[in-house]
Amino acid sequence: MVDFGCTDITIAKMFDSSAGGGRATCWMDLCHADFKLQMHAGDKLKTLQKTFLGNIDRSLHWDRISGPMVVSDYSSRDCKTVSLWKWCGEVVVDSATSALFGQAIYKVAPDIVADFFPFDEVAYMMPYRLPEFAARTMYEYKRGGEVAFARYLTLPKEDRQDASCVVQRIEEGMQDLGITDPTQCGTILFTLHRLVNTNAYRLCFWALAYLLHDDALLATIHAEITPAFNAAHDKLDMNYLLDQWPQLGSLYEELLRTVNHPPSARALLLLRSSSAARSSSLDESCSCRTSNCTPIRKSLAPTHEFGPARFLKRPDLLRSTSWRPFGGAKTHCPGRFLARREVYMFLALFLFRFNIKLVPKPKFPVLDTAIPAGGVLPPIAGDDVFVQVRPLNG
Repeated sequence: MVDFGCTDITIAKMFDSSAGGGRATCWMDLCHADFKLQMHAGDKLKTLQKTFLGNIDRSLHWDRISGPMVVSDYSSRDCKTVSLWKWCGEVVVDSATSALFGQAIYKVAPDIVADFFPFDEVAYMMPYRLPEFAARTMYEYKRGGEVAFARYLTLPKEDRQDASCVVQRIEEGMQDLGITDPTQCGTILFTLHRLVNTNAYRLCFWALAYLLHDDALLATIHAEITPAFNAAHDKLDMNYLLDQWPQLGSLYEELLRTVNHPPSARALLLLRSSSAARSSSLDESCSCRTSNCTPIRKSLAPTHEFGPARFLKRPDLLRSTSWRPFGGAKTHCPGRFLARREVYMFLALFLFRFNIKLVPKPKFPVLDTAIPAGGVLPPIAGDDVFVQVRPLNG
């Protein structure tokens, strides 16, 4: 919260268990509970999931493939050449922003999604607290985001009724605590917006990058998820994907193992060049062993390589003490259930609604491990995957 710009006074109120009506616990703990209530299995997750996944559904149609994601010089009426990085980002971030904050945020900040990406690219600079001259872009877009959400809160409450339960609860909590400074209120909501959006679109990008560069893997995943898609009604059965997902689930877990850079204790960061969580997930002595130290079968790919069948062959690795893609204990990410649904939805609709072909001479993007992103890593600057897209019946 300090890195994002919350003052000592604001933070003290958030963690004061005696503030806001004499509650037995502090507002921050209550906020964590609200996140679990909204994003763990239950009626509130179903409500958010319906809105969020419905947004992804509406966005993944031929007529919605437009704007900066399309490479216009290589597109025609029945074929569009598309940046996969920008396509994933636009669809997923726009869908999440709308699901969380409703349409009202676009009234005061129509460029909220477009402005997210240049900030997200350099947001890793925040914990270093660099002076403005050394991180001008980061500070510029950070201030823009804070102003946007401060303006959002000035709209009549009836205009913001379509916001998610967790956003409404955060607003109520700020009022209860007497946090009224528009800059501080905007900072808190801007923090939520960034944290919710920074990982899922990157996971979608890497999943599709691996699938499109591996015909055998693509065929396997396509066959596995085919029963979940009703072509006649253009509908996807998410429950089927979640319950009957052996190869798709293994692919998802392997992505988390290889492209994720989860934050870890700063004391450990001083001792290792990468986070302790990422190091342990790639280390032969850790990720090849379960909690009872049973060695992994030699038939699996080496731990420094991407092996999409790793968790299919050894599901017990999910119980490894080295497996912490979403943190753990009190800091276990409450959004982990929704994140899986986002990625599954995007992948399934992408594969079943379009004819997709890599552009000639494709190059697999390189993971940018030099950036301490604190989440799913991006490709190095300039690396992307370009695809030729046609309607399914085109």
